[in-house]
Amino acid sequence: MKISRSERTRLQIKQAAEELFSRLGFEMTSVANICRTCGLSNGAFYRHYAGKEQVFKEIVQDIKAEFEAATTSITGRDSRERLFNLYRTVFNILWGSRKKFIAFHEAEYRFPDVESSVDKIYKDSLLSTVSIGKSTLSMPELWFLVGSSRFTAIYWIIYNGTRVPDSTVESLVDFTLGGFVKSEQFDREALDFTFDRTKASGGTKAKEVILLAAEKLMGEKGYFETSIYDITSRAGYGQGTFYLHFESKEKLLQELVYQANRNLRRTMRDAVSGVEGRLNREIRSYKAFLLFMDVHKELYNIVRESEFVQPETGRFYYERLLTSYISSLEEARFKNEIRQIDSRDLGVFLMGIGHFMGLDLLFRNEKEYEKWDEHLIELASLMAKGYGGAFS
Repeated sequence: MKISRSERTRLQIKQAAEELFSRLGFEMTSVANICRTCGLSNGAFYRHYAGKEQVFKEIVQDIKAEFEAATTSITGRDSRERLFNLYRTVFNILWGSRKKFIAFHEAEYRFPDVESSVDKIYKDSLLSTVSIGKSTLSMPELWFLVGSSRFTAIYWIIYNGTRVPDSTVESLVDFTLGGFVKSEQFDREALDFTFDRTKASGGTKAKEVILLAAEKLMGEKGYFETSIYDITSRAGYGQGTFYLHFESKEKLLQELVYQANRNLRRTMRDAVSGVEGRLNREIRSYKAFLLFMDVHKELYNIVRESEFVQPETGRFYYERLLTSYISSLEEARFKNEIRQIDSRDLGVFLMGIGHFMGLDLLFRNEKEYEKWDEHLIELASLMAKGYGGAFS
């Protein structure tokens, strides 16, 4: 099909922007970069686009359209085969368009409307693939069904730069249909524990005060909009004191993410100490995660932005959490508490559930603290039984 000169120019711009967004991120990509890459003038760019945000969103829209088109007619002999085919199709699309997927992933962070529309696409594809007798899903159902699969794509395609293995897709189907723990027994008292908020707060030494000031500012304004002067002014120190502790703003960001990782793992480890049963420990650790991040909501934003500002730092955060997960899952396997699902795969699924739970409960529905336990109890049931009984 012949395309017009205008359409060719738009395509040139999008292809150049796609390459730059995937490599440099949205903030570090300028209109001038895009024009140099595709050999066009700034004037030619602005005849077709109002700015880089419009190009960015158009790239995101392209991959959403591919996704929707490919997931409307998934077939299979039974729910297991249809579910496998759905996941395999989704992962293949994202792998084949991985540069767009990287931009898409960043768009989910920078533009809330994109994040909510992605949830809808995943939900609709699930509902059209496997019949569950209803048109809506609860938040715990979305975390369990959608969070696990979305994070699987992010982990393999973006963090590891490889196609999602078939063995992982099989693990995901097993997890979705049957959960992962062998015992369905859940003790509601697992949700009743005291959280020591002093451990999650800043200290009084200069370095700690600077870190806390940076956490608040970067979490609220973003990394690029926060200067060293802003940080030291809020902390009440001169810039000389800043450089006694940090080589640069980049090193400060790295330390914030590393510290968040250490403190979160310690908080969850302390919360489950002495708790019996893998299901009780899993749900209690999610509660600890929510309480910790509720104190440090800005850290959640910083960790997410670090994926695009310092990809190696953002990936370290998740890999370190995953390493801890694998260790605890192997211990549970030794005790015969969990089903035979690969520990790395299972850790990724569980982290995905926690990640999207955090987005929902800490940011989108932040006034609903009284519903946290109710959601976690429903999630416990899904983790014990899976969703297989609801599919037909």
